[in-house]
Amino acid sequence: MKSIYRRFAALTLLVASLPVFALLAGEAEDGGPLHDQFCLGCHVSSFGGDGSAIYLRSERRVNSIEGLMGQVAFCNEQTKVGLNEHEIDDIVAYLNESYYEFETD
Repeated sequence: MKSIYRRFAALTLLVASLPVFALLAGEAEDGGPLHDQFCLGCHVSSFGGDGSAIYLRSERRVNSIEGLMGQVAFCNEQTKVGLNEHEIDDIVAYLNESYYEFETD
């Protein structure tokens, strides 16, 4: 279990070192369907309803664009969905536009 947290921390640190302009390389309109196909089922089973409670809860883990990128990459790795880099970028862009609205400039 500790190795999972170490990997997540390493991913977060890597993402945090990227320039801001590279952070939202994805397309939100492409990320929505990917999110619905690959993420929604787990979120609904874990949080109920339409699954959006994971993004809207006051004690959420994600508090920055870098954290969002790290969390999406972490979920992809843990669930073994096999999303590529562009698909992850698209989901990050979708989630940021739909729920988080982090400043990126």
